[in-house]
Amino acid sequence: MKDLKSLENLTNLEGGKNMENLFAYTAVNTNYSEGTAGAIYGERAGTAATLTAVKNKIFDPKLNGDPAFFNFFDRFNSRLVLRQYTYSTTNLLPNRIIDPQGNWTAPLYNETWTGIANLHGVASKGKWLFGTGYDLSKISVIDMDNGYKQKHEYAFPDDFSRIQGLHYDGTYHGEALTLGPDGYLYALFYINIGSGYQNYYESVVVQFTIDESTGELDFNDYVKVGKNSFTLDLYGNKLYVCSLGGMQNQGTGNADTNLCIVDTNNFVQSGVTTVQIPNPTQNGDIRDISIIDPNHVYIFAGHYDANYVNMIGAVYHTTLANITNSASWTNIIPVNSKGYLWGIHADGSKLWFVKGTPIEVYNGSPTTTVSPDKTFGILEMSDFDKGNLNSACFIAPSLPRMFGVGLSVSSKSLASQIRLAKEAHELAEKLKKEKK
Repeated sequence: MKDLKSLENLTNLEGGKNMENLFAYTAVNTNYSEGTAGAIYGERAGTAATLTAVKNKIFDPKLNGDPAFFNFFDRFNSRLVLRQYTYSTTNLLPNRIIDPQGNWTAPLYNETWTGIANLHGVASKGKWLFGTGYDLSKISVIDMDNGYKQKHEYAFPDDFSRIQGLHYDGTYHGEALTLGPDGYLYALFYINIGSGYQNYYESVVVQFTIDESTGELDFNDYVKVGKNSFTLDLYGNKLYVCSLGGMQNQGTGNADTNLCIVDTNNFVQSGVTTVQIPNPTQNGDIRDISIIDPNHVYIFAGHYDANYVNMIGAVYHTTLANITNSASWTNIIPVNSKGYLWGIHADGSKLWFVKGTPIEVYNGSPTTTVSPDKTFGILEMSDFDKGNLNSACFIAPSLPRMFGVGLSVSSKSLASQIRLAKEAHELAEKLKKEKK
C-alpha cells in the first residue's frame, strides 16, 4: 500500500467541497505529564487557506503524557487507533478505535492488546489488523470482526525457528509495518547493542505470509537495512527505509546514515539499494521520505546542533530516476529550527512538514525553494504554552466516499519519529543538567 495521492477529484455526494479531518495529532505539555488530541480540518484538494486546527477533540478524561495516533483501514473504512503509552509492558491502557470523521470522544471500541506495549506501527488485510510495538518486539494479530480483540501474538525473532544470520544478542524493537502489493506483511525491526540508544546493529525488514482465514503469520525471509532505521514507506513494489546510521548526535550527522530501497519483487540482500547523502556529518541524517509519483519525491535530512535545541538540515525534492544521485537533490526548505517531532507528507495537493513543534503546509508539489502557505503553532493546536507535538498522523479518506479517483491506499504515520523526539528531548535535558 502507498500513501494517498491524487485527491483533486474527491467530492461529497452533493458535488461540492468536501471538508473533513485531514490530519490527526497529539500534543503534550512541557513536562510530558498530560496530553491532548486534535485535528487539522479542511479540503483535501484545497489550498492551505482552507485549513483550520480543531484542538482538544479528546478532553474528558484527559490523555496521559504519551498519546499517539495511527491510521488504518477496516475494509473500506478509514479508522484511527489512539494509544497511550504507560512505560510498562503489563499495565496497559486500552487502545481506542475511532472514526476519524465521527465523534472522537466516543470510540467504536476500546481494547488492550497484550502483545503491544508502546504501539509503533499498524497495517491491515481483510479482517485482520496487525500491530507492532517498541517495548516487546512482537506482532499482534487483531480480529476486527470480533470487537478488535487480539487473536495471536508473535515475538520476533524468538517465536520463529532460529533464523540464520540474525543477532540474537541484540535487543529488537518493532518499528513499522506495511502490507506489500504481493500480499505479504513486511515488518521493520531495529536492533540495539546493549541497553540505551547509543549502539546499533543493522536493522531488518522481515517478510511474513498471512493466513487470511486464521490470521496466522509465517516467517519467509529478511533483508538487512541501515542502523537505527525507522520508516517503512511503500511506493510501487519498493520499500523505502530511512536510517539514522547510529544515535542522534549533537552538532553532527552520522557517517553511516542512509536510505535503503528494498525491492519486494527481488526480496534478497542483493535487491537492496543503499543511498547515501553527500557530507552526512554536515548535511545530517536521512529522517523521512514521501513519494507522490515518479517526478515528485521529498526527503528530509538533518541533525541537531551542539545543544540538541535546533534541527539543522533541509527538505529536498528529487525524482525516482535521480533518487540514488543524492548530489542532484534540490534543497527546497532549509531548516534551522527548534523542536523534536519531524516528518514530511506530500499528497499531490499539499506538502505537509511537521517542523519540530509547528506544522507547516505548502500548496501544490513544490520543486524549488518555497515558504509555507500556512503555519500552525502549538497554541493553535493545543492549550499547552511551550508544549510539544507528540504524534502526527495523516488521515486517509474512506474509500466509498472517493469518486473518479484511482488510488492505492495506506496511511502515513510519524509514529517512529515519536521515539526520536523523546530521545532528543531526553538528551537535551541531560545536557542542560550537565552544564549547570
